[in-house]
Amino acid sequence: MMNKLILLIAAFSLAACATVSPRKRIENRLMEFGLSEDKAECMGNELDDRLDRGDMKAVADFIGNINAASSPGEGLDALLSIDNARAAGAIARSSVACAFR
Repeated sequence: MMNKLILLIAAFSLAACATVSPRKRIENRLMEFGLSEDKAECMGNELDDRLDRGDMKAVADFIGNINAASSPGEGLDALLSIDNARAAGAIARSSVACAFR
């Protein structure tokens, strides 16, 4: 019985480690688009504060499907085309809040 419990705990721990949070996925993708690490982290944190988990996942999934942008501006423009009004508003506000960092 104890061995099964230990195996179950280990399996859940490994699964938790293997999952990258939506905020981190967004930050990584923004850096791929050319934003600095500071600005990408700022936007990730701002979005995380403004959106619920479902909207964060939607943004992370959406940004993951955007083709490589040739500039940070193109990446942001593509991101703003998301079909989720709450997310689009949060993206716009977050980009303004983090623009001068």
